[in-house]
Amino acid sequence: AMMPVGVRSVGGSVGVGRGVPPSGRRCCALRSSRANVSAARASSRQEGDGPTQAGPVGRRQAMELAATLAWVAGAGARAPLAEAVERPVEVGSYLDAAAGLPGFFEFVPGGQETPAIRAGTIGKYKFAMPGTWVRRTVANILSGNYCQPRCDEPWTEVLFQGPKEGSLQVIVSPLNKLSRRSLEKNESIDAVGTLDGIINALGPNITGNTIEEEEVTVAEAKTIDGVTYYWYVLDTPYAKTGQHQVASIAAKDNAVFVLAVSATNKQWAQNEDKLLTIQKSFRV
Repeated sequence: AMMPVGVRSVGGSVGVGRGVPPSGRRCCALRSSRANVSAARASSRQEGDGPTQAGPVGRRQAMELAATLAWVAGAGARAPLAEAVERPVEVGSYLDAAAGLPGFFEFVPGGQETPAIRAGTIGKYKFAMPGTWVRRTVANILSGNYCQPRCDEPWTEVLFQGPKEGSLQVIVSPLNKLSRRSLEKNESIDAVGTLDGIINALGPNITGNTIEEEEVTVAEAKTIDGVTYYWYVLDTPYAKTGQHQVASIAAKDNAVFVLAVSATNKQWAQNEDKLLTIQKSFRV
């Protein structure tokens, strides 16, 4: 029998995976520095002004070696900063216009777009956003890159941000975090849990904090093309992502998809309609 998510159960709450191995950059930088040091030593020996291979290091060789090590260390320290620099481009310059939504553009991930899609863990999804929004980089530790195709915890698929409206993220949770059985054909999120149960379980991933009952101002189920979506509007004064959130949650195959849009009070007051349009455009 199906075990739905409890109305106030927090046991199914989800978070960032742990036990992630460290980046290989340090190892690569070490190998690179060793190679540079070896090259410096070889160059010094070839110049003929130093000792034999078995003798002590000469003064000139020591100075050259120190200079080489200093350069390698400096380059290694600067490299991560260079990689972290983003050059965002407005989505309106490369995405197709969303049908029936003037000024909005539709995002559909490619076959190699994210670690989960590359691994075949999930299928495609889509949503629309204003053309002035830009994509942001998902940190490797949040992307599920290390655990696909069998992640035990939710991961972040994509991040986008608007210049004035707010920001959005698509989060995916393994179905087994919320249900003890797989979905049957034509089953949707309503077979996984109730409106209350699902937002209680996944709310912390949206806001970075627990969701209180009074913070859920709208909770409704909509069926579109045979798929049920849970739509939420949240007023969360203690959220780390902003006071206002809108979310669309759906289930497909062995995953639960969350599109969450966050905004400050000012952003919400000026762009509520746009943010709700993003929410309602989400499809799995």
